Amino acid sequence: MILLCMFFSMLFQLDPPAEALKSITAEKLRAHIAVLADDSLQGRGPASEGDRKATAYIVSRFTQFGLKPAGERSTYIQKVPMVGITVDPATQLTVRKGDQAVTLAYSTDFVATTGTYEPVIELKDVEMVFVGFGIVAPEQQWDDYKDSDVKGKVLVMMNNDPAGDDPNFFAGKGRTYYGRWTYKYEIAAEKGALGAIVIHTTPSAGYRYEVIRNSWSREMFDLEENTSGNRLQLKAWTTEEATKRYLSIAGYSLDSLTALAQQRTFKPIPLGITVSSVIRSDIKRLATNNIIGKIEGSDPLLKDQYVIFTAHYDHFGIGRPIDGDSIYNGALDNASGTSLMLNLAETFSHLKKKPARSLLFAAVAAEEQGLLGSKYYANNPTVSAAKIAANINTDVINTVGRTSDISWQGSDRSSLGNDLSAVATPLGLTVLPDLAPEQGGFFRSDHFSFAKVGIPAMSMGSGRKYVGVDTAFVQKMQERGGTIYHQPSDELYDDWNYDGALQQAELVIRVVWRIANIVEMPYWNSGSEFESVRKRSMSE
Repeated sequence: MILLCMFFSMLFQLDPPAEALKSITAEKLRAHIAVLADDSLQGRGPASEGDRKATAYIVSRFTQFGLKPAGERSTYIQKVPMVGITVDPATQLTVRKGDQAVTLAYSTDFVATTGTYEPVIELKDVEMVFVGFGIVAPEQQWDDYKDSDVKGKVLVMMNNDPAGDDPNFFAGKGRTYYGRWTYKYEIAAEKGALGAIVIHTTPSAGYRYEVIRNSWSREMFDLEENTSGNRLQLKAWTTEEATKRYLSIAGYSLDSLTALAQQRTFKPIPLGITVSSVIRSDIKRLATNNIIGKIEGSDPLLKDQYVIFTAHYDHFGIGRPIDGDSIYNGALDNASGTSLMLNLAETFSHLKKKPARSLLFAAVAAEEQGLLGSKYYANNPTVSAAKIAANINTDVINTVGRTSDISWQGSDRSSLGNDLSAVATPLGLTVLPDLAPEQGGFFRSDHFSFAKVGIPAMSMGSGRKYVGVDTAFVQKMQERGGTIYHQPSDELYDDWNYDGALQQAELVIRVVWRIANIVEMPYWNSGSEFESVRKRSMSE
């Protein structure tokens, strides 16, 4: 009985050791960013020389900090097998109706890749069908396909979800996974389509077309294991203006189709137009790395359970030059989050008293290509997924300043939100819901890969009410943040203010210490789409 009381007493000492809160400094954060975002790493594109340099650097830090290898074959490395696809930029799409034709130019009017990994794909007068939002959501009584036969056709669809104010209807002004382009390609393939075109508009995507163009007008990647089932020959985006041009020869306006797509009674509309193209691609088989280290927990009964940190270390490598710069350094996105994770690894490894549960630190690959590294790990975990209590993701640090509020992606979806509130409130911080739910941020970083396999997950965020920071500086940093996203200009700047990042670091330490020392495993809120997946994994 005495031992049992000591056990629970230790577990409920939920404040981290004081030295943990003093360990991370602005200088330490900047040091790792300076290495990872340096031009010599060439933007850390997957399977590149810069990728290999980044991997070597992270392994060296894990080794220096004393983390145990937690990858494959007693190493820090988990190989992530991929296929690289580079589409010939001379590729065109020709949309035709009778004698009328619209020719779309690659990069300017559309971007595309293929899911079949064939070096030459020929589309010849393939029928195009508008399928609204391209969503099948039984729990919403929503089916855009209505059992229509779309096999062998190219589908045109809206980005995002149907609009509404009711939070129970596709998350209201927020976004569900149904609104993500990845889902739209998945369901189109499941329906047997030959190809799928997602219509880009800035409001529906949450970012300008230039972001997609810069991301897609280069070598694209997919997991090599994703080869089963029907595969789309064409996965594309068309710009709003290009879409209007080819819809016009079909006799439709984008506005009228958008209005029809908002109706629950919507049925697929054959557009009476066809698309033709010869798509030539350079196909490569290659691999990148997830890098995983472990700190063993202190409690014999809980150390076989884990809290896993993730941060993606990749970016876009070398790409289309902008203002003479072709290196997409990815300093904020996400050398900064990787630096924070490395600092957290050093902090926890040096503590004399370790948390009860064990900690995993995973620098994951190819996030910018569709969360590929984290997806591969979540589907092929090096420890049982049922033993992973939670995932905390660090993607982009706050370089503006301290805030009086905080918002983390996913905090309203599981009991992890209670843990965040429990540590944030005593610090005088107001915990806010998602600051931009319409952008679907929950589905756009690596924590989502863990959520999909049932593991409660949150991604560190910032706030919006800055404390002691000049208003002009805040505006400057916010404007810069909007222009450097996925651009070569995402570099390390001398004027970054690390006070907000240090505030974030303290919150992460406090939250993880709490999660790692409470006996009860974190859980999804009742009704969550991930709740049943978790229950299945825990019962296996």
